[in-house]
Amino acid sequence: MAAPTDKTYFPPLEDCLKGKTSLLSWRLVASALEDPNSDRLASAAVSGFLRDGYVHQLLKEPSKPFEPPTNQSKLDFQTKTGAINVVPSPNDPYDFKVIKDDATWLSKNANVNEVAALRIVVVEYQSRAHSHLTGPFSTQDAANIREAAGVSDAQASSFLSSLDVVAVVDAEANWAEFESQTKRRQRLIATYLSERRSFLASADALTTFLLHSRPDMRTPATDELRQDIMRAAFNWDDRAFQVSDPTLLKAMAPTYFAMLAKLVEHTEMGPADVEETVLTPQIELDWRRTSITEVIHAMSLAFQIMDLEGPQFHSPDLVNQWFTFLDLYRFMEPVMPLLEQHDMLIELVLPLRSLMTVITLKLLNIDRALLYLSPPEDVDRTEVLVDGEEPYLNSAELLSKIHSLLQVATNLGVPMATPVAFAWSLIIHQMHVGYQDRAERRDLINNQRARGTFESEAIAPPSPPEGRQRRNSGGSLISIEQSPYDAFLEAENLERDMQVAESMAVAATSRGYVYEVISQMISCLGSGETGAFRSMIGARSRLVFQDLLKRTFHVVGYQVEPLSSLLFLLSGNKQYWDISSEAPNSAALDLYTQMLTDPILKTQYTEQSHNRYPYEFIPFTEICRSLLAALVCDKQGSEQVIGWLYKTPSLTIEWNPEWDRYYHLVNEDENTNSFRVDADIDLFAARTMRKVSPQERFTIPSGTYGRFVTDVGRVAKLEFEHSGLALLGKRLEVHLTGGMWENALGPLSNDDVAQAIALLATVLRTEVLRSTGKSSKPNTESAIKVLQETSSCLPCNNDIIKIVCGLLTSLIEEDPTQLDASKFKIMTACLQFLHSILPVVPGRVWSYMSSCGLINSEGRSGRLSRIIGNLEMYAERVEFLQSTVKLFSGLVDNAMSSAAQRRTSASPNARVRIDENPWAGMSEKILSQVCLSIAQTAVDIFENSATWRFESEGSESIVITEVVNIMASMLLYTYSMGSPESPKSLTSCLLDASRYIIEGFLAPASSSLRFQPLLTSFLAAFKITGSTLYPYRSRVVSERLTGVVSFATIILRVASFLDHPTAAIQTQLFKCAALVARLPAIKHSFKTPAIALLSALVENAGKGTGEPPSLLGYLGPQISHSFIQIASQLDKPFDRIPEAVSTWNFFSIILRNRQQWMANCLLTGKTPRQALRGDSQMAEISPDSVLSTALEKLKLIATLPSQESLAILDFFTSAQNYWAWTIFAMQKDKSFLDNLRSYVKDLKAPELVFKNDPAEAGYQARIAAYIAETFAMQLYHLRQMRQEQDFATKVVEDLDYFLRHGVQVADYNASLHSNFAKNFSQRYSGLELDDFKRTVLVPKNLGTQYYYAMDFAEKMLGYDAGWAGAGTRQNGFRTEMKKANLNLSLVEAEVTLFHAWEYLILELSSCLLPKSGIIARQMIQVAEQCLEANQRPSAPDHIFVRLAESRANLTLTLLKRLADCSQLPKDFTQLLTLVVAAINGADNPYVSENIPYFRTLLRILFVTLRATKLSTNAPAPQKSSRETSVAITQLVITILDRVVAQSFRALAGLVHEPGSPTEPDDMALITGILQACLAIPGLDQCQLQIINIMSNHNVAQVATSLFSWSDKLVGPNGDPVYGEIALLFLLELSTLPQIAEHLAVNGILGHITSANIAGFLRRKSITPFTESASKMRCYSIWSRALLPMLINILGALGPTIAPEVAFVLNQFPNLLESSIQRLAAPGMDRTISTASFGPEEGSRHPFYITLATMNEIHSLSLLAKVLGAYRENNTRDIPEVTGWDSGKVLEHVESWLSSRKVLRERLLPLTEREREWWGMKSAGGGDSQTVLEEKVVAVMEGVRDVLMAGEGEE
Repeated sequence: MAAPTDKTYFPPLEDCLKGKTSLLSWRLVASALEDPNSDRLASAAVSGFLRDGYVHQLLKEPSKPFEPPTNQSKLDFQTKTGAINVVPSPNDPYDFKVIKDDATWLSKNANVNEVAALRIVVVEYQSRAHSHLTGPFSTQDAANIREAAGVSDAQASSFLSSLDVVAVVDAEANWAEFESQTKRRQRLIATYLSERRSFLASADALTTFLLHSRPDMRTPATDELRQDIMRAAFNWDDRAFQVSDPTLLKAMAPTYFAMLAKLVEHTEMGPADVEETVLTPQIELDWRRTSITEVIHAMSLAFQIMDLEGPQFHSPDLVNQWFTFLDLYRFMEPVMPLLEQHDMLIELVLPLRSLMTVITLKLLNIDRALLYLSPPEDVDRTEVLVDGEEPYLNSAELLSKIHSLLQVATNLGVPMATPVAFAWSLIIHQMHVGYQDRAERRDLINNQRARGTFESEAIAPPSPPEGRQRRNSGGSLISIEQSPYDAFLEAENLERDMQVAESMAVAATSRGYVYEVISQMISCLGSGETGAFRSMIGARSRLVFQDLLKRTFHVVGYQVEPLSSLLFLLSGNKQYWDISSEAPNSAALDLYTQMLTDPILKTQYTEQSHNRYPYEFIPFTEICRSLLAALVCDKQGSEQVIGWLYKTPSLTIEWNPEWDRYYHLVNEDENTNSFRVDADIDLFAARTMRKVSPQERFTIPSGTYGRFVTDVGRVAKLEFEHSGLALLGKRLEVHLTGGMWENALGPLSNDDVAQAIALLATVLRTEVLRSTGKSSKPNTESAIKVLQETSSCLPCNNDIIKIVCGLLTSLIEEDPTQLDASKFKIMTACLQFLHSILPVVPGRVWSYMSSCGLINSEGRSGRLSRIIGNLEMYAERVEFLQSTVKLFSGLVDNAMSSAAQRRTSASPNARVRIDENPWAGMSEKILSQVCLSIAQTAVDIFENSATWRFESEGSESIVITEVVNIMASMLLYTYSMGSPESPKSLTSCLLDASRYIIEGFLAPASSSLRFQPLLTSFLAAFKITGSTLYPYRSRVVSERLTGVVSFATIILRVASFLDHPTAAIQTQLFKCAALVARLPAIKHSFKTPAIALLSALVENAGKGTGEPPSLLGYLGPQISHSFIQIASQLDKPFDRIPEAVSTWNFFSIILRNRQQWMANCLLTGKTPRQALRGDSQMAEISPDSVLSTALEKLKLIATLPSQESLAILDFFTSAQNYWAWTIFAMQKDKSFLDNLRSYVKDLKAPELVFKNDPAEAGYQARIAAYIAETFAMQLYHLRQMRQEQDFATKVVEDLDYFLRHGVQVADYNASLHSNFAKNFSQRYSGLELDDFKRTVLVPKNLGTQYYYAMDFAEKMLGYDAGWAGAGTRQNGFRTEMKKANLNLSLVEAEVTLFHAWEYLILELSSCLLPKSGIIARQMIQVAEQCLEANQRPSAPDHIFVRLAESRANLTLTLLKRLADCSQLPKDFTQLLTLVVAAINGADNPYVSENIPYFRTLLRILFVTLRATKLSTNAPAPQKSSRETSVAITQLVITILDRVVAQSFRALAGLVHEPGSPTEPDDMALITGILQACLAIPGLDQCQLQIINIMSNHNVAQVATSLFSWSDKLVGPNGDPVYGEIALLFLLELSTLPQIAEHLAVNGILGHITSANIAGFLRRKSITPFTESASKMRCYSIWSRALLPMLINILGALGPTIAPEVAFVLNQFPNLLESSIQRLAAPGMDRTISTASFGPEEGSRHPFYITLATMNEIHSLSLLAKVLGAYRENNTRDIPEVTGWDSGKVLEHVESWLSSRKVLRERLLPLTEREREWWGMKSAGGGDSQTVLEEKVVAVMEGVRDVLMAGEGEE
């Protein structure tokens, strides 16, 4: 089999240097293996690395990764750095020569092979930004921190103590020093040491993962990874539970033992080979720290391998190897002085000694050794050993080595040798006993044989039964021959004299020294701050000490010292708050299960403590506490312990002399001091006259047997079965009431009280957790049973809850100066008890807290500040404070999780059962008051924490973490869902508390003391040493930082949500921005919260009206560059989607919130200073910029996870929208656009994807929207460069997905939402679904949490079985809410897709019309889809109303553009049908909410009707023209009826209503539609139908009435616009002769002339040249409406109506006269009076020609000419039109036509359209230069033709 290559371990060098591949350092691997979450471990990079065969080889040969240089390594180095593998380029961001030189230098100075050195150089190069950010602070940073803290320079030392203030220099100098060769090589040494530590830490952690992976870490991916590694590396088939070749795994232990000597030498020598110019005291310290840490990890790994052997002996070779090492280095004692020189090294001493002791004891295997050395009559040695097992006890030489070594160590007083020597003394004692026994037996047998055969045979024992053919050792000389260890005993003179062994034992046990040493080591092997190892290693190590305590019990007995060690061993420093329902690995439970199952331990300690209880109170209760806390998931074990408390079989007490007459001795011949009780004995008797019930007395009944168990004193054990819980409750009552009871058991000490209450808290907590399991619904039945049992001997009006609360209250009210450590323990236990009953009887806890003196209440302030007033926070005080804040945290969570349960009541549906509500009767006011007090207390603790002196960083971190979590939770619970400010909100009880927190931190005058703890927490992160030991310390500090950063983030988000001013905290956080930006470099888990805080800060600043503070300005260019480098790596090498998405979102926020300089850094890859120094322009994109990364990823969009694609596209579109130059900069490489087109082209329909993956359907639709937006932006900017045709043509070819799904939002499941809401309200009366609606506090992401807050609903509704549903069917409301979220998520994505598609189709139309027929057809298709979609039923939600309006607007725009290009189809029947159907389907079109949409539909109809006849470029209709004509005619008739007539009448009626939403343009639009309808060919054949329609709706009368009212219906400027609208409508009707006749017959002209507004028309000042709106309107009525209508009527009725028409004209002499005067050319008529043009026009005749005046002249010319002809040819009396001279008009017209230049100069546009025509060049040829001139000339020529008609004939 070929040797594995290092391709995975060390990828190609060039790829690593250019960033194409991330080299996975051992530090990252170790952190991934130690991470409680398995996401990094399961990542492709880490799992692939751990699966690699070369890595397996390194783990099996641990000296290989950093072995010294060889000739082969030199050749390998040359190969890796050769030109064939690395091609240097001038544009490379690195100097390859420096890389090679650094590798060579490191190889020489660290004595490591060149390839390993090169790998370390690459690791340092890739992590250079991390090194910079974790380096020293600059003076600018220090100054900002001081200002943020609000302290003077002298006070700032406490804040900057961790930053090495002495070394603080200017940022530029700092950067220059960082870039120097010396600093770089110091970093190389530091990286080398870090990699060495991390390699063995990784091996150690990987071994734990492989052998003892935690159940909570087990996922399918990690399980598969573990099995693959075990199979590939060690040939271990985990699933078959067998080892095919165990030697591969067992060989790890001797291999790692073998490297210990080298590591110790490494420690002693130090960095001897490192150049002095590079060497620093820190490097020397780190060197020794690394070596000792390596030793510890190597030992830890070897111990885990050894532990696999179970109880068997380890091979003598392994034992010999270990003791040889111990002998060589004398138990590492010579190294200890080196470690005691610095605090960083001192903390390694105890872990080192502990592991050495554990391994030594493990190898000695005292349990099996004593069993093996037992007398032959007790055990057969051949049955003790398994096949192939070889005990080290058979090697005399090895035994001598062990003995001599331990003798020397004992004499020297080596601490770690003490437990080993104690164990060894027992082993050699057992050897001695065996030796003496065999010697005596040999002598006896020899004497017996000398007597003769007969006696010998007589003495022989009978044959054993066939079941067990055991040999009689006493009768066999062979069996008592010398044992292998006899030679050792004889050589060491131990066969006769045991003084050496006894002296060893005495030295060890003297004054309990061995147990003191064991306790110290146990503290290192437990949890908490002192725990140096993972919990599994600690548990298995403590198991070794448990074996020692078990096997030494017969020597020391049941004494205080071994018992204390055992209790400490069981607790492992775990507290009440560490109790968890997570199932640990079964190997970790052996420590506890053996206390219940191992017969020796059970007899020695468990039963002993039980038998001595309650006389000896602490041991039994402590054992019960430890076992219950550990065995939560072990049902059998926990029930056994609980059973002891329910039914305690005996009672051990101090006998009261007063009871002497109540018993008599029994079984005196056995001398057992047994007795029998002759009368009932009450343990408790009341001293008052109160009547006491029998159960309160706790009576020992007559007839009970017992015995006195001590010779000195009178301690009696009574065989009295009783309830231990009831007795405990009674004793606590007696303790509380003081002298009210005679207590036969004696008083409880304060420590006993604390222990009793802590036991009850543990019992209740474990019962709740065990009964609940993984369910979100707490099962409280067993806990209630515990409470009832504990209260069973209390008065009826009392229970254990009142007792504990009374104890707590009494101590709270006590003088704080009188509170000693024991009283603090009681208060701590009481708080834990309250926490334990919170899920059981929450109402009781809240009621007590409302009156508890610990917090503020009405009328008085809380006493917590007085109790914790001391600056010195010793252990008990800290534990009390921690318990306080943890209880507060539990209360806040309980207030949230119970919100729904408090609101709901029992459902009336008999089939649905909701459990009894434990909150019945609880007042919301009480909850609100308590929550406010908690908030006040939390803020107070947070503020004062800066002044307290804690014993350790961990203690402070726990308090700060809990406090900020309380405040953050309150804000999050209050403002995340529903209507936060409403009193009906589910979390309204938290509203006052949240407001207090907001005001406290956001008030302009907020104290800097409230910000200092935030700042201190930021700085605490810089104290994390990166040690691979003591995981708890790192975890609590990390949790503190994460909590504080999250709290700051939520504060900013809530402020933005409430629009609350944030100037003060915003300034402080910007000053701390450099601290926050450095956090991702300290620890990988800090990246996401730090980026979230910076995102919230930038967003908050960007909302202001002024220029926001510059993030880059506060960070500085150097920090910004390094921070962006780290951020732009996204989540490499782990590539986790959530982390990458959060980073892309941060980049998008920077672009959108006016952070110009930081945005340029992201887009160009250069800081402003770098850009100015270089030759390139600022707007160029460098290959390592974030924008380049986005482009590269978009090229692979088909392979990216959809969530990451969304985030990238969001960033990309933000760059295009806010930084337009990026589009031009991208033109060099546009291949990503092809990838985007291909992605959209291959997308499936959302409804199909939704069936298999509902979330993915929404993601894909949203991605398509982003792509459409991207295409639109690209097209827009390409259009500016006139380069759009190519790309637009390509895009049009791939629009299938958008054409099919861009418009339709058809996936809204109306039945799902309606039924869900209905069923939900029925199930949970008092609740509404909107109560769970998410607010915008936190950005909503598509998916299962999109609309409704599933996470909160899970906590609030989990109490109800209907939430989860029955069984595995998952048919509960949880599933329904998830479905609703997914559906709404998809709908949101589809709505966004529509808007993006809208932008794209409009942009494509701008690019391709009118040349492209494809885009025209697509536009028609989209318009029809919009109209069809709007006809489908949809939800009444506002979003769908707006969507319908958007669709209508898009349709209008598309049709307008097509009409402008004459691209509408000839056969528009289908389109017109859809438009009409959409209009008919509009509900309540004239209400204010709907009229904009209806108005848009009318405009669509108008465009469709008017434009189709102009579509010369449109394709011919498919149907015959006759069929088309008939269909269109019928449609138009329908339009006239249902749209024109109905709408005009309705609008005319609404005009009179105050506050009407209608506008004059609406009626004008109806008139336009009427005009377009009447212009349809063939409609003149339907005049009778039209007359009937108009008559049915009484339209003529309505229009006439509107005209008559128009002088009243004027706006603020007096404009009678409705008069013109009414006449224009009638004008359009009059175009059809029959309708005109109908109007005339109904006296339309009389109505017009008799209207009030007609009087305004008769005034002299009516002219188009005026600023008065009313006069302009009157002139428009005259010229545009009245005159053309007269022409229509005259043309329809002829001479019969001519007199009336002439009569109408003669009623407006001023208008007739002024029309001629306005036509006069300059100099033509000097008799014109200027007064006729109105006073505002001045004294000079305007001599301007307008299109309106010419139309007026044209209409009057026609009327005058026709009336004149009728007058001549008819006998009727037709009056002349007075005041209007046709000859003069003709003269003026000819004058203007002959003077075109003058006409051109005097041409005046009056309307917007005329202005457009004025600016447009004429396309008709001739002398006209503009369209306006062309139109005016055409009208003039028409006037001339009319007036000259017939003159030639005459």
